[in-house]
Amino acid sequence: MLDKNLKIHRKLIIYAILIAFALLLSLPFVYMLSISLATPESNAKDLFTIIPHEFYWKNFTDLFSDAFGGSRPVGRWILNTLFIVIMSICGQIISCSMVAFGFARMQYRHKNKIFMLLLATMMLPGQITMIPVFVMFTKLGLYDTVWPLIIPQFFGSAYNIFFTRQFVTAVPGQLYEAAEIDGLNYFGIYRKIVLPLIKPALCAIAIFTFNFAWGDVMGPLIYLQDSDKFTLALGVANMSAAVNPTGALNMSVVMGLSLLMSIPQIVIYFVGQKYLFQLNLGIGNSGSK
Repeated sequence: MLDKNLKIHRKLIIYAILIAFALLLSLPFVYMLSISLATPESNAKDLFTIIPHEFYWKNFTDLFSDAFGGSRPVGRWILNTLFIVIMSICGQIISCSMVAFGFARMQYRHKNKIFMLLLATMMLPGQITMIPVFVMFTKLGLYDTVWPLIIPQFFGSAYNIFFTRQFVTAVPGQLYEAAEIDGLNYFGIYRKIVLPLIKPALCAIAIFTFNFAWGDVMGPLIYLQDSDKFTLALGVANMSAAVNPTGALNMSVVMGLSLLMSIPQIVIYFVGQKYLFQLNLGIGNSGSK
């Protein structure tokens, strides 16, 4: 927020600059909307404008004309994506919070060395492990299923574990001592003390995981072959690579699906932004209330 002591003319200048940047950053979305509402004639001639001047809504209805069948089952793609996203969020929240609690509060030999080894995995590019992981899932008979996209999420992420561990260490030690006096074991402390106090961190993990899983193209491209099992992102990429009988790409339909795909990410950001802002606040005071 702006300083209340700023003079009015300075506030006007700052707001004008912010509005100008906001309009500049929104231009790609406006252009996407303009293309998605273009008529077939404009699409064939590539007569697209930044500001929409045509409103051919049939492009959107054509997307869902055969939502669960045919060569473009958009409805099935949405359901597949939602299943992967929900399972990925659950896997990341459960695994990262439990591992972070173990590193932050449990005492055992070589804990710091194991934690450093975990952080070292962040330096490995995904391309290095891509082929071995693919071979492993193929031998397990999971190729052309959504499970190779879900199972790794239940083993946590090094960044999310490090991120959550910082919040767990901020929980006041008096709460752990009081919980131990009341007879709670490690799991009881984790469930009743830690989880409620690190809710902003868990919400942030959910947002990050949603954005990754919702827009992931590489994973589905590697493991999925049947079009009925495609995710929405892979479906958009597949449509972009396809051509109609005239040899031209129906850009309006592709942009329409891309626009629909971007809406949930925008909504998730506005819904969860208050939790992202809370990441800058300490949870020690809230825990001692």
